[in-house]
Amino acid sequence: MTTKNTPLVSYDAVAATCEALTLEGVRPSVRAIIARLGGGSPNVVLDFQRQWKAGRPVVKAVDILIDPRVNQIIAEQISKSIAEATTAAEADRSEAEETLDTLSRAYKDVETRNAKLEEDVDLAVSQVQTLQGQIEQLNTNVEQIKTDAVEAVNKAEALLVTERQSAENARVELAKAELRLEAVPRIEAEIEKVRAELDQERIKSANLHEQAAVAMAKLEAEITQRKNTEAQLIEMTKQREEAANRALATTEALGNERVTVQAIQGQLKAVELELATANEVVLQAKNEAKKASEEAAELRGQLSATKKKDS
Repeated sequence: MTTKNTPLVSYDAVAATCEALTLEGVRPSVRAIIARLGGGSPNVVLDFQRQWKAGRPVVKAVDILIDPRVNQIIAEQISKSIAEATTAAEADRSEAEETLDTLSRAYKDVETRNAKLEEDVDLAVSQVQTLQGQIEQLNTNVEQIKTDAVEAVNKAEALLVTERQSAENARVELAKAELRLEAVPRIEAEIEKVRAELDQERIKSANLHEQAAVAMAKLEAEITQRKNTEAQLIEMTKQREEAANRALATTEALGNERVTVQAIQGQLKAVELELATANEVVLQAKNEAKKASEEAAELRGQLSATKKKDS
C-alpha cells in the first residue's frame, strides 16, 4: 500500500512483489511486476528486479542430489537436473525477451508522444505567426481608415466654410440690393440683377449641399467599414487567444508569445480609443453640416421673403 510520501516504484516494493509472484508460482517478469504494482517505469522496474535477483542465493546446476541407495537412477537425476536447468534458462530467455519487448513498447510510446508534442508545438507556433500577420494587416487597415476619415472630415469642413461664405455673400448682396432700391430710376435693373445673382447663389448652395451630402455618405461608409474592421479585430483577438492558450498548454516555451499577444491586445485597445475619437470628430462635422444647412435654409427664407416683397 502506497502513501502520499512513498513512491509507487521502489526497491522494497519491487522485491516484495517478486517474492509474492514467486510464491504464487508466477515468474516475476517486468510486465508482471508493473501489472501487480499498478504502474511504473519499465526501466526502473528492470533495475530493481536485477538487484533482487542478484541478492538471491543461486542454485548451481552442479549441486545435484543423488540417491546413494540407487546408483541406477544417477543418470536419471542428471538428466532431470539438466532438463530443469534448460527449462530455467529458457524461462530466463523468455523473460528477457518479454522485458525487451516491454521496454521497446515503452520507448516507442515515448517517441510517439514526443513526435505528437513537437507537431502540436509547430502547429501552435504557425498559428500564432499567422494571427500576428493578420493583426498587423488589420492595424494597417485601421490606420488607412483613420487617414481617410480625417481627410473626409477636412473636406466636409471646407465645404461648410464655403457654404457659410456663400451665405454671407448673399447677405451682403441683399443689403446692397436694398440700398439700390432707393435709387428709383434704376430700381428695375438692379432688382433683375439681384435676382440673377440670387439664382446663381441658389445654384451654388444646391451644389454645396449635394457635395456635403456626398461627403456625409462617404463618412457613413467609412464608419461602417470601421465597425466591420472592429468586428474582424474582435474575432481575430478571440482566435489569437485560443491559439495562445493551445500553445501554452503544449509547451512552456511559448510563454513569450503570450506576452507578445497581450502587448498586441493593448495596442488594439489604443487603436479602438483612437477610432472612438475619430467618431467624435465625425459627429462634430455632422453637427456643423446641420448648422450650415439650417443657416442656408434661413437665408433662402429671407431671399424668398425679399422676392415676394419685390413682387
